[in-house]
Amino acid sequence: MTDNRPTPRYGELAPEGWVWSPPVDPRKTEAESAGTAPDEAAADNVASAASSTAPYRVLDASISVFLLVTAVMISSSSVPSLFDLRSTLEMFYADRGLGDYGGGSAVDIAGAIAAIAQLVLLAATIWLTVRLIGQRRRSWPVPLLMGALALIVTFGCVALALVADPGLLSSLSAS
Repeated sequence: MTDNRPTPRYGELAPEGWVWSPPVDPRKTEAESAGTAPDEAAADNVASAASSTAPYRVLDASISVFLLVTAVMISSSSVPSLFDLRSTLEMFYADRGLGDYGGGSAVDIAGAIAAIAQLVLLAATIWLTVRLIGQRRRSWPVPLLMGALALIVTFGCVALALVADPGLLSSLSAS
């Protein structure tokens, strides 16, 4: 069944009675003969076309996984000490000969905030990075930036706990 009517050129109006029909997709006819619905076949074709056009980024995924493993290792060692920040600061004071830590309850709150922030940022980093790797998009900046954000939050909370001790401030100003 061949249509011998002339096809319109770009910018030209179609002759009367001319109807365009899309070309037959061999993958679509195979999917329909296999018993799947046309909508499912179209969705499969779009998904396979999207995944086949985007190259898999092996180096990007490798760097991302390395950064994620590093983040998990750092968090697994720092979160317990942040939840027990008071004893960590007391050991720091004893090692430096600064006397006793007198920061009050601020150290417990600051340590808990830093630890919870690290855990939340780590979970968000893992989720977002795995999602980007699955979509074959660049993913290595996510763990790098989230690690920097976790570091800033942790240093801020520890600095707040240190500033809460009036003895430290007086010993620093005296020396």
